Amino acid sequence: MLVENCSHLGLDGTIVFSGIIKSYYGSNLFKDMIEHPFNVELANNTLSIESFKFYIQQDALFLNDYIRTVLITASKVENCNNITPLIEVAQGAMTIMRVLYNHYFAVYSINRGEKSLECFNFTNFLLSTSYNDTYEAITILYSCHFIYKVVIDSMKSKIKKNNRYKDWFDFYCGSLVGSGCIALESIVDEYCQKVGGNERSRMLELFGISAQFELDFWNSAYNVSKFNQVPEEH
Repeated sequence: MLVENCSHLGLDGTIVFSGIIKSYYGSNLFKDMIEHPFNVELANNTLSIESFKFYIQQDALFLNDYIRTVLITASKVENCNNITPLIEVAQGAMTIMRVLYNHYFAVYSINRGEKSLECFNFTNFLLSTSYNDTYEAITILYSCHFIYKVVIDSMKSKIKKNNRYKDWFDFYCGSLVGSGCIALESIVDEYCQKVGGNERSRMLELFGISAQFELDFWNSAYNVSKFNQVPEEH
């Protein structure tokens, strides 16, 4: 069983969700995320400008609802000490929007656009969970941050100075993603310590669902798949 592995334990011997997830390093799921063509080509500077522009457009739409999800969750947490860290996570996402993405919207003349089907499904999943179950929402929020940290960390040795997307990488490689991940990890581990095996299994399931949504999102960006695209006639 997952909970029997010592890598799932915190310093005080209690079961922590972050330990459960980190024990899956090297799994096919992590490999699929790290080796997704979007991430590989982003790191080696071969990703098309059109794919990157579409990604920025869709990620901006995603972050709008991600921020809403964080704030809804912050308003519902039982432990008041967790409100400030969640607000700081939301502020970090807003900084990405204000500083990095507004820059790219201007440089590449990106329009605000509409959500792709993949973006719509992902944000709907986030928002509906935040209304229905606070700690499931925290699990998903942590999963999103953790996945991005893993992917960004995998790129560190591959990004060269002449990479046209280095500004994006440097911004995400900074303290915002890392500090947000630490803040959410503390909250999700606190919850994991209080619940039983069924709830922990559900948390792991939610991580898998979040990972699949991320993979779908990258697929959409890589293929520039818009919600309202008309299928080609054959």
